[in-house]
Amino acid sequence: MGSLFTTGAVTLTSGTEVEAGEEITGIVSGSVFLDFVAGTITLPEGSPTPLVRPMNKNLNDLGLNQCNSIGIWNSDADSTIFLGSAITLADHQLAHVVNNYGFSNVRIEIPANSTPDDTNQLFFMSSNDGWLGYGFPKISHQRGSVSGTSTDASVVYLSKHVGAYNQFMITTDNTDGADSLDVRIQYSEDGTNWFNDQGYSSSAVTVTAGNTDTWASSVAHHFYRVSIVSTSAGNPATFVLYYNFVNDKGSSSF
Repeated sequence: MGSLFTTGAVTLTSGTEVEAGEEITGIVSGSVFLDFVAGTITLPEGSPTPLVRPMNKNLNDLGLNQCNSIGIWNSDADSTIFLGSAITLADHQLAHVVNNYGFSNVRIEIPANSTPDDTNQLFFMSSNDGWLGYGFPKISHQRGSVSGTSTDASVVYLSKHVGAYNQFMITTDNTDGADSLDVRIQYSEDGTNWFNDQGYSSSAVTVTAGNTDTWASSVAHHFYRVSIVSTSAGNPATFVLYYNFVNDKGSSSF
């Protein structure tokens, strides 16, 4: 019976304890390297430290030199996955499962599609068996939050490539004790040309102090973003943006 390889337990520099088997969060765009021989995960500069983290086990200790199956989920479907030196996956999916193929390392290229840039997430499970002995998830989601303070100019505080997701939820929570803010949600198909979403077309939605704006959609535009501006010049408002993008389309096997 084969062994399963995934993330190992680690204490982040911030003091946060991460248990073995947890997904990696806070990854910035760039290259993520998975070295199964040494059992290490190397994140791009700017991600939460330590940038080099352990897997739960490694091929060296098992006296082996390659894995033979893997499942990878990455929060950005435009990521490119290099499996060893021969297979490249760039198929606009969130989840990938590859069986019956030998490799010892993987490189995942995460594009700069996110604002903030450090909101990318990753999970993987690999095995030295030819068939992955793990029921890789068919339903997944990316969630998180962004905090900020409005200014007199409209600023984009959250922008995400949401290809391969099919449900989208964003809540704007005005946490200020006195001042209001104006929020607008927009969509794009190319990441360059943006259009106001329904309900935010004629003017931005005003969220008064202590209240929220809740938005949900199942329209699968390729990008969504949120911009915020102070309702009244010189009166900034604090806020938190909560987002959750859901995929229930499943994953594919190769």
